[in-house]
Amino acid sequence: MKKIIIVLISVLLTNTLMIGCTLKKSPQEPPKLTITIGDKELQYITAKNKWNGSIYDRQDTFQAILKEGSGIEIPFIELDKTAVIKFKNNPPDKFTIADILIDKEGNKMYSTSINNIPFELKDGKYSFKINKNMDTSLDSNWFLNKTYSRGFRMTASWGENECEYAFIIKTH
Repeated sequence: MKKIIIVLISVLLTNTLMIGCTLKKSPQEPPKLTITIGDKELQYITAKNKWNGSIYDRQDTFQAILKEGSGIEIPFIELDKTAVIKFKNNPPDKFTIADILIDKEGNKMYSTSINNIPFELKDGKYSFKINKNMDTSLDSNWFLNKTYSRGFRMTASWGENECEYAFIIKTH
């Protein structure tokens, strides 16, 4: 009987250790990442949505980027360039990217629904093409080569923890 109990305890301890070692731990803070388009490394902002049981009420990420004194440069990017996003460590369990046409204050320009854009995940890098944002066709003041501000909001989650990464570019 003692041998059976010892064997059972050994099996339980081994399984517990194996499960504990294979579970992915959520980071203490949102991990840093790099965003490059062509040969430019872009600046971005990070904001927590839900983290360690707290829900955050905060300023919109695009408005924070455009706020005077933020020091974030907004580059002009040609269409058809490829954006590459790489987490420095601990990539998320879930990841989405939204492309939103915004005004000079960082507000969404049109009331169309926000669509997540497709991306490719290869070798730990998320990539997508900078294509024309179809909401530009709603602009009644459109003219050839007009420049638009586009906000890219990336939502990343690790279990219950969720944050946003955001950057803004100018394109045609």
